[in-house]
Amino acid sequence: MNEPDLTPGFEYLMRENHQGLVHGVLKRLNILPNNPQYDDLVQEGFIRFAQKYIEYDEEKTNNSLISYLYQGVYWYLLDLLRKQQRQNNHTEMMSAEQDGWEDELLDDSEGVGEVNDRALLNQLWLNCTHDQRKFLCSSFNEGMNVTDISRKYRVSRKTVYKWKQGVQKEYLKIR
Repeated sequence: MNEPDLTPGFEYLMRENHQGLVHGVLKRLNILPNNPQYDDLVQEGFIRFAQKYIEYDEEKTNNSLISYLYQGVYWYLLDLLRKQQRQNNHTEMMSAEQDGWEDELLDDSEGVGEVNDRALLNQLWLNCTHDQRKFLCSSFNEGMNVTDISRKYRVSRKTVYKWKQGVQKEYLKIR
């Protein structure tokens, strides 16, 4: 898929302190420079500014264009922040409802060393089916939740929950 050339949008961004528009949007969203996400959001805002500049079809009068760009960057960054918040809430909810088997597997507080945990994880890996291994790999190595795993492998969430239950059963067998 060919991306449009954003050069004119970035050139317009660099003229006449238009970068301040993105900083103004972040200020409106209460994202201050001391926020760890600030620099990333500034860059996202710059990119969106250039995209919206290219998309603008009407005669480029300064007032209407600036309003259009401001609103486009604002909505984009607001959506981005909402998605992050939803993902954080979902992750917290998922961790709260977990049975604790994953934490127990990797918990060193009972005197079980890291070597024993690795051995247990390797044994679990050997006892699991191909699909259950997909769950293990995505969950432990990539930190993905059920929804992300279902998207990655293009299966339903119900299927991923079955994989998870299978892993839990295998874990209980070898424990």
